[in-house]
Amino acid sequence: MRWIISEKDRQETFLAQVETVSGQKVADCYQCGKCSAGCPVTADARSGPTNVMRQVQLGQKEDALANDMVWSCAGCNTCSSRCPEGIDTACVLDAVRAIALHEEVALDMRSEKVRTFYRSFLDSVRDFGRLSEVGLMGGYNINSGRLWTNVGKAPWFLLKGKIGITAHRVRNITRLERVFQRIRAADHAHIAQAAQAQPEEKHL
Repeated sequence: MRWIISEKDRQETFLAQVETVSGQKVADCYQCGKCSAGCPVTADARSGPTNVMRQVQLGQKEDALANDMVWSCAGCNTCSSRCPEGIDTACVLDAVRAIALHEEVALDMRSEKVRTFYRSFLDSVRDFGRLSEVGLMGGYNINSGRLWTNVGKAPWFLLKGKIGITAHRVRNITRLERVFQRIRAADHAHIAQAAQAQPEEKHL
């Protein structure tokens, strides 16, 4: 696939930022394609991990942050285990996703659904101290605007005892809330600091 890249589309510090956040040498990727060949979700995404790595290398920040592969990643680490350069590709995708969350980038509808589910999952754990199926389903339906999604299946789940009507909260939930606050503050500080990282003279 041929790409036409203008200088205005490149952000030289983006590669350094991703490498700082992930702790991986993204510049060492030579596009062998093994990560995409082994990725179980590439068939359902518009691109593969190889594409994201190249966008990061070229400083195409907007394209990389909105790449649906970043949001389709299942975290199976197949890409990382196949990389001949020893790059933890899954960690790089995590870093790109963290930057996208930090900067609140606009996503297409499909990727936005994944981000909404991601946030609903974490909100449920933060609010109850454990995953609450009712809280997760309700939070996702409300935040995604799909209020009636899977509502018809609720009676079956209730009768089978798969979900409960109420969510159970763990004791000392305030401790967990403080953990979330510290992690969020540390992540934001780390990403903000990484944004100031300067690229090396020669990466490619």
